[in-house]
Amino acid sequence: MTASRPEQMLKELQFQLTVTRAMLGTLDLDQVLFIILSGITHGEGLDFNRAFLFLADDAGRELRISTAVGPASEAEAHRIWEEMEERKLDLEQLLDRFETSSQHPADSLAQRMLGFTIPLTASAPPIPEDEEAPVQAIVARCAHTREPFFSNRIRAVYQPPPAEGGESLVFSHVAAIPLTRQDGVLGVILADNHYNSRQVEPDEMRGLVTLANMASIAIEKARLHSRLKEMAALDGLTGVFNRRHYEMRLQQEVARARRAGRSLALLVFDIDHFKDCNDRFGHECGDHVLKDVAQLLNARVRSEDLVARYGGEEFVVLLTGGATLEESRKVADKLRKEIESASLGGRDPGEVTISAGVASLDAGSLDGAALFRLADQALFKAKQSGRNRVETAS
Repeated sequence: MTASRPEQMLKELQFQLTVTRAMLGTLDLDQVLFIILSGITHGEGLDFNRAFLFLADDAGRELRISTAVGPASEAEAHRIWEEMEERKLDLEQLLDRFETSSQHPADSLAQRMLGFTIPLTASAPPIPEDEEAPVQAIVARCAHTREPFFSNRIRAVYQPPPAEGGESLVFSHVAAIPLTRQDGVLGVILADNHYNSRQVEPDEMRGLVTLANMASIAIEKARLHSRLKEMAALDGLTGVFNRRHYEMRLQQEVARARRAGRSLALLVFDIDHFKDCNDRFGHECGDHVLKDVAQLLNARVRSEDLVARYGGEEFVVLLTGGATLEESRKVADKLRKEIESASLGGRDPGEVTISAGVASLDAGSLDGAALFRLADQALFKAKQSGRNRVETAS
């Protein structure tokens, strides 16, 4: 039986209150995004099959996939619906389960769209009805016009770049809503009903727009908090992360690597004869060397990895992608060679060199303190063996 208008309005109000309360209760960006997309996909919310969130990069130049909620296949869709029915989790209970959910991320949707990027300067492409269209066209149109969009006739497809590989994703019964801020577009939410083919109704767009308005404020607030935390986590001289942040992040990455069953690698670097540099050329020259070494290291590793000043002239690089010991050694040696060949701190190439110790532990034996101890022992061996070299932990 169709709900009466007052009943429908009450349901919408309860949904908005639940989601708003949840978003106001956290400054964690990942949790805010989880709340937004869970509200879109839960039956007590907007009841879409899947939801995707694309956020602008820090420079505001392009949109990239940030996160997604929902099944990656029809079989998974039925399994999730049966599980939700069995557990009878209401929306408020689901939103309270963020910590549990984040420990076992269903990354199949977001992972399949990692190659997705759209320049925010792109014009809105035409979207033909009753035809297949790239999903990028829908997201780009929404970002460009800053207007909601929905269609029950378009079949949208995301085809990963050839270099990424992977299978295409198909979208149907789609809705897209911009996340806006005063100076531009913050992101785009895309939702669809690909698995149950439920029609998107015009009235539903009102709920999506209301949620998008709340989401924009919550995301901006969480991002600002994150930037403030990051500033507190930076080393004042070099601009890379400080030791306190490294030790906190190491604990997080150890836990994540254990869950994923992958290894974690650590590189420990020490600038050779740094005291001599300070004694001969002064502390100002030494400061410039530290800054240049830190920035070179930071520029040459992946954004997912961590570069930190451990103390004095010692730096650490945490490789989070599951690199083997030999792969990690090659990374360290490449960095060593680049530093040796660069002009750093106003010194000629070859005057500034580093020694490095490398360690890697698999998930079964992973321990943060042990990982650092092994890498530090390898660094000591490199320094004892003549410096400007890389040694690996046995």
